Amino acid sequence: MEAVLTPNPSGERVPDELYARASAHYDKAMWSLILAIAHIGFLTPAALIAKPIPGMPPGQNYSEQGRNEA
Repeated sequence: MEAVLTPNPSGERVPDELYARASAHYDKAMWSLILAIAHIGFLTPAALIAKPIPGMPPGQNYSEQGRNEA
């Protein structure tokens, strides 16, 4: 995952050799692995920006009402 999320000055984020090694182990589940990494890459900034309230139920963890009850 670090190879995907770390900027590379040469422009290529995942070298062909690394992709080939990963696909040897995860050939059938390669898309699941790619989607999991993409999901983490999307939700991490969203969570940092939105600042959810820990321990609150879904639907109340981003509201001002939930903040006052916490």
